[in-house]
Amino acid sequence: MILAYKYKLKANLSQERTMTNWLSMLRSHYNFCLRDRIEAYEQVRSPKLGNYSDLKTKAPSCPLSCSISNKSQLGEPFKKSGEKRNAYEMQSSELPSLKKTRPWYKKIHSAVLQQNLRRLDTALKNFFDGRRYPKFKTRQRFKSFSYPPGQIKLKENKIYLPSLGWMKFFKSRNIPDGFKLKTVTIRSLADGWYVSIRIENPDVPQSVNKDLKQVKTVVGCDLGIKKLLALSNGELRENPQFEKRLSKRKTLIQRRASRKRINSSNQKKAYAKLARIDQKIVNQREDYQWKIAHRLASLADVIVLEDLNIQGMIRKCRAKQDENGKFLKNGQSAKKALNRLIRDCSWGNLKLKIQSVAAKFECICLDVNPKFTSQKCSHCGHIAKENRNKERFLCLNCGFLEDADIQASVNIGIIGLETLGISPSKLLRVTEEVTPKPELTGSLNREKSVSLEVEPGNPTHPLTPSWEGARGWVSG
Repeated sequence: MILAYKYKLKANLSQERTMTNWLSMLRSHYNFCLRDRIEAYEQVRSPKLGNYSDLKTKAPSCPLSCSISNKSQLGEPFKKSGEKRNAYEMQSSELPSLKKTRPWYKKIHSAVLQQNLRRLDTALKNFFDGRRYPKFKTRQRFKSFSYPPGQIKLKENKIYLPSLGWMKFFKSRNIPDGFKLKTVTIRSLADGWYVSIRIENPDVPQSVNKDLKQVKTVVGCDLGIKKLLALSNGELRENPQFEKRLSKRKTLIQRRASRKRINSSNQKKAYAKLARIDQKIVNQREDYQWKIAHRLASLADVIVLEDLNIQGMIRKCRAKQDENGKFLKNGQSAKKALNRLIRDCSWGNLKLKIQSVAAKFECICLDVNPKFTSQKCSHCGHIAKENRNKERFLCLNCGFLEDADIQASVNIGIIGLETLGISPSKLLRVTEEVTPKPELTGSLNREKSVSLEVEPGNPTHPLTPSWEGARGWVSG
């Protein structure tokens, strides 16, 4: 099993200055090597006319017969044994020449430079596996560097980083026995420097395939905005909206920072204060999400989540034009507030944390299609758009009344049970029962659906389930 423990460092001014310089040089080196990888790839895909030379013999060659590598143009392409190097090994062999031509790179530990190249190589491999194209790093997107396994030392609340020396950190928790130190990452955030230590225990498997016969409880989860999470057992987790809480304070500081003189010391301090507020929002949200993830893992053996297209939900509305080419209102201004709330919920990060904790505690985490889950009755199976009215659910077929989000989570849990082939009795449901209003007693119940006839000319029969009559329903 591989875990990651995060601690805050107590670095002195000299160490902070050194690590900041390292980040600047490593970012330049990353972008330079990425440019080399892109040029090598483009050169082989669409060769340009010019003078070429064979990489093996270093003899002139024409563009049709030259053996330019499609991976990199830096370093030696072959080892001393004659074997061909991969892209990482080629660029890594160029590091000694880099330190000769640019002596300031000698201050960076060699293992950190090699890990920087591995980071680039991983980004290119992800691209060839079908993921997004790697981008050049800006200062805001490059704030970490790593040490490979076996380079650091730990002693109580101190850590030794090569070329940086001993450094204290806030030891919030001890590393468990039996775990070995792996990769160590140093990261710069708005409120200071942090170290992330990956630890591994080979005796504990990373993931265990739980036998479905051992499953005792299943819980369905419905993601929302006002209610961040609704569970099939009736539990509701409200959305704290951490960003909205600090929005006024954030706007005030942002206005003050924009009025400072450009590139002045006061402006930098103001923007640093603004960044600390953003970091506080992130910390509060992550802490809340981790607590939810551990609660779900302790509640059931199988966690069923809805598979949402989050990027599609926050996508901008299409522009509308009339016959004269004039742009019409498309509802984007009204949807802007909804997109902000969706981003504040951070459903994607919440699902990742739930999946991580579920794997740690040997739980099954399943994503299902949430289609019609908020419109379908879990008792009679009737599907209708009119069944739901905002936060309440009233089945117009059998008269079942329930909270709409809890009803959706029950349907999500049922879909998960059908996917895994588990008995429906293992789904955690609401224990409270709903009592219908007096005039519906004896006519509507949950066990069977009753067909009610409407008198001619009277569409609002007193026994017909409707939202007007549902106001008198109470939960017992």
